[in-house]
Amino acid sequence: MLTRFRRNKQTLFESLYQRHSEQLFVLILRYVVSQFDAEEVLQRGFIKVYEALPCYRDNGGKATLAWLRRIMVNEALMFLREQKRLTLSDDVAEYQPILLQMPEAENDLAYEACLKLVRNLPDGYRTVFNLFAIEGYSHKEIGEMLNISESSSRSQLTRARVLLKEQLKSTNYAAELVG
Repeated sequence: MLTRFRRNKQTLFESLYQRHSEQLFVLILRYVVSQFDAEEVLQRGFIKVYEALPCYRDNGGKATLAWLRRIMVNEALMFLREQKRLTLSDDVAEYQPILLQMPEAENDLAYEACLKLVRNLPDGYRTVFNLFAIEGYSHKEIGEMLNISESSSRSQLTRARVLLKEQLKSTNYAAELVG
């Protein structure tokens, strides 16, 4: 009986890995800039997945992917903390409530160029930007995840947007984005 369980667990794990590893790797690259580090985070994340399989219930594709994404985001955040690269300012005095909207992207703006812009952000800004703008977490949830205040999360997002806007305006990226 135990042998059959282990074999089924291994088959399920391999299936999850084959179906989702590439997509999850791209997700991790939004948080961890180095491909080498992203591979390590992916491996750590799948170790957590493997350990959690006895409790896993296949509720369909979207629920499974959401579960996997949450594990990988948490692993990426843990990795950044371990590397002491995730430093978030909780100094609200620095916060300037500049409500900047991201400029409308051109239809031909390449995904790779956008990813490069986001990856150039400092770790803290990039993390909050990804959690809010891409993953859809609220500032309250981000604050709880990163152990910062909601206003710090808002401040980090605003600063990320300012830097992204500056990068878009710079001549180095303008040529790359158009060409």
